[in-house]
Amino acid sequence: MPARILALVCVFVMQTPVLQAQNLHFDGIYSARTGHVSDQSADVHTYLRFYPDGAVILQSVTSDDARSVAGWFGRYRKYAQKGTYTVQDGQLVMHLSNEKAITTGQAGGTSTYLHGKLVDGRLELTDTTDCSEFSYAFHAVQDTTVVKYNRYQPELRLAGEWFIREGVRDAKQQVTFTNADSTVIAICVMPGEALDVFVRERTDFENALAYYNWDSRTLRDEARMTVRKLSENREKAYICWQAKNGQQNMYFLFGTRGNLLFNCMIKAPDMPEQEKIDLLEKVYEMNHL
Repeated sequence: MPARILALVCVFVMQTPVLQAQNLHFDGIYSARTGHVSDQSADVHTYLRFYPDGAVILQSVTSDDARSVAGWFGRYRKYAQKGTYTVQDGQLVMHLSNEKAITTGQAGGTSTYLHGKLVDGRLELTDTTDCSEFSYAFHAVQDTTVVKYNRYQPELRLAGEWFIREGVRDAKQQVTFTNADSTVIAICVMPGEALDVFVRERTDFENALAYYNWDSRTLRDEARMTVRKLSENREKAYICWQAKNGQQNMYFLFGTRGNLLFNCMIKAPDMPEQEKIDLLEKVYEMNHL
């Protein structure tokens, strides 16, 4: 039977499902065992992730560890297909396609059409191409964005979904991220010897303080910015501070671990000051390994 006719048969034999958009979870991923790779003796698991604005992404892998997959599977990271979902007459309908098919329309692109319903928290979905049916379980996970960095700091990690802004890294190896809320975070980790203010015989906090004194003085004297120290933690060896003028309002965390210096900066005009400080401290904790 031709695939198009089979898809139509598949649609009409399904019972009318009852589903509301608000029943979908956006704080995790759905997964189902959807196949088997015989030569690898491994099962194939397909993952779906939904977003409140109607976007959905899909990835099929051999891992059944949802938390591990969530570390790299996301809207601004890796996925095989992306598309949109709608609720039509109580039925969840999805159309996804790989990037090549969406952007160029070239041959070789693949599309997936899914529809179904929620039953006891699980997504019961049917692929309209071949009428295959799978039950997707939900896994609540906290996203972590992981980016390979440099030989001093193999990875940079941020809680939530972030993507690297254009320009990626400057000459000082600063990486700038942003998220769906347009919050900007820049991170730089470098060897202490890169700066004259670093003295190996000092404590970590003393080097963090020297780094802060040097950089804040430069911004104050040369960039004519108002500088304000916000907090410090001697045990964890970091200082939070602010630098602002008529054009910019930046919040920093400078810290030290052994012979490494950490420079974390955040720009978020609508975020309360304490939330900025909390976010900087969380970023530092995740990367101060």
